[in-house]
Amino acid sequence: MNNMINSKSKKVIQSLMGLVLSISMLFMLTACGESTPVEALVISDDFYESATEIGSVEQPAKLSVGDTIYGSISLIESPKGMKYQAKWLLDSKEIMVDEKAMETDQRGVLIFPLEADKVAVGMLKLQILYKDEVLAEKEVLVE
Repeated sequence: MNNMINSKSKKVIQSLMGLVLSISMLFMLTACGESTPVEALVISDDFYESATEIGSVEQPAKLSVGDTIYGSISLIESPKGMKYQAKWLLDSKEIMVDEKAMETDQRGVLIFPLEADKVAVGMLKLQILYKDEVLAEKEVLVE
């Protein structure tokens, strides 16, 4: 009788250990997923200076030639001084690269302007990069 109890106890302990191990692996795999400090990104003919505005404004479907265009980016979990690049492409051809550093700690907004003289008809894409890794990108049609 004592052996049966010990045998059942061992099975229960082994099952619990397997369950704990499985849950631990699940948490580790979830934590290793890709993450980005870019909370929101919008391309517009207006710039936005707060994360709330950037997160709530609707991305325009089209923009006009002759206007300065802005990429407004809300960032989270980003230390002060961290540098990000904005790469502007028109019909897949690079037209401008700009770099800015975070002026605040943890949360902040960066605004990357594209001057009107560089804006032409086509599909405009903005890529936000950190050390050559694309963190976020958006496109907008320019007419």
